Amino acid sequence: MKWDFTPSEVMEGEVNYSLEDFFRNLWEEAKSRVSKKDFNHLPNGKEKDRRYNEAIREVFNFEYGLCYLSVIKKSYLKHVLKHSSESDREIIEKAIEENKGNIDMLHAIFIRHIERGLNKGLTKKQAAKAAVEYSKGLFFRWNKHKHKHKKMKDNN
Repeated sequence: MKWDFTPSEVMEGEVNYSLEDFFRNLWEEAKSRVSKKDFNHLPNGKEKDRRYNEAIREVFNFEYGLCYLSVIKKSYLKHVLKHSSESDREIIEKAIEENKGNIDMLHAIFIRHIERGLNKGLTKKQAAKAAVEYSKGLFFRWNKHKHKHKKMKDNN
């Protein structure tokens, strides 16, 4: 993604860029990576739309998962890479490289969230845990909302 601001500006609080903003932009980026042409073999209609939207969701979930692991669970990501096949490892490493800017921005968002927790009197450990829990909750609510919205749209 391209921004008119830097991760440092987000981290310092000079720019208000939330995790939900990040999700919206990452969703649009995932959408731009999935070509409707790949679904031309299907007849137009609900099934084609459903599969297209599911492909966007899978790209979004994969990219966010990589960003999240790169920021929060680096040791687990190293474990995954170590135990992946060579072809899977190449795909993951390429995706990590392509998402370097997203990873840096997500890191800044987490640091900012942790800082807010510290300012509220939380310990470092509590603030980090709160940031992770918040991100998980928001991810599942946001993802569920996107899925429900797509279902409602498909049913109309």
